[in-house]
Amino acid sequence: MAETGPGALTAEHVGQQTIARSFHLTPRLIMAYAASIKDSNPRFFDDLSGPLTAHPFLAFTFQWATRFSPQIPPNPRAAPYGVHAATDLRLARSMVENDLITMQGQLMSTRAIRPGVINLSRYTMTDAAGTTVGVLDQTGITRGATLEGEPKALADLPDVPMNPAPAGAEPLWQRQIGITPDAGQIYTECADIYNPIHTERRVAKAAGLPDVILHGSATQAIACSAIVDGCLGGAVEQVRRFVGALRAMVVLGSTITVRCLADNEVSGGRDIYFDVLNADGEPAVAGGYIRATV
Repeated sequence: MAETGPGALTAEHVGQQTIARSFHLTPRLIMAYAASIKDSNPRFFDDLSGPLTAHPFLAFTFQWATRFSPQIPPNPRAAPYGVHAATDLRLARSMVENDLITMQGQLMSTRAIRPGVINLSRYTMTDAAGTTVGVLDQTGITRGATLEGEPKALADLPDVPMNPAPAGAEPLWQRQIGITPDAGQIYTECADIYNPIHTERRVAKAAGLPDVILHGSATQAIACSAIVDGCLGGAVEQVRRFVGALRAMVVLGSTITVRCLADNEVSGGRDIYFDVLNADGEPAVAGGYIRATV
């Protein structure tokens, strides 16, 4: 009888690195990512006004292309049970047109939690001079897996400032955004991030999903854009950190609601807290936080 479920995982690969790849930030690349989430901010498109600024979540295009560790044997049994659980993107500066960005990832920790086994992968971005431009921490969970042996950690996630707004407080503002039936296909091709559960109904249904769902990184990127527009007047170059945990699914052809929960001036910038609800009122992104410079 064939074994079912993801099986047991170990922490033996903590410390292993992914392949490294370099990306030239051309207008085509910058505009394509903005188009993937239908963000028409002139900073992504108006190349007559100076060098274009890249959306912070272009980092996920780089991450998708550099996620492979060919020295580690593949685990096809566990792979279908893996989900993107949380993001912590930290930028030393905005990425701009003509940058040459090199990204490489490293598995930083593996441990057991109630839903399965959680991994923290850290992707570092450097420019042509070797200076760090940003760090993308991606947390993933292998649902239903068990951990064989001891957990291992080289680093943890940095702390996030606490939201000062009381629980249940009315949002400062909220914005409803339509997720069109073709949003998964557009994001797939423009962001160059392909997983058929986001484009093909038969694959999504076979995976036990209610229907085709939007990429988690797309949901977070749309939320980032909404906060940039609503709180920063479109000044995406001010974003220095984005934090968000992915929870409920967003089905294509539905709506999401981005809610700004708090917006506070702090030394050198602003702390903005938000969440995202799906069409059923469930939290699609929880614990949302953006640090912006001034």
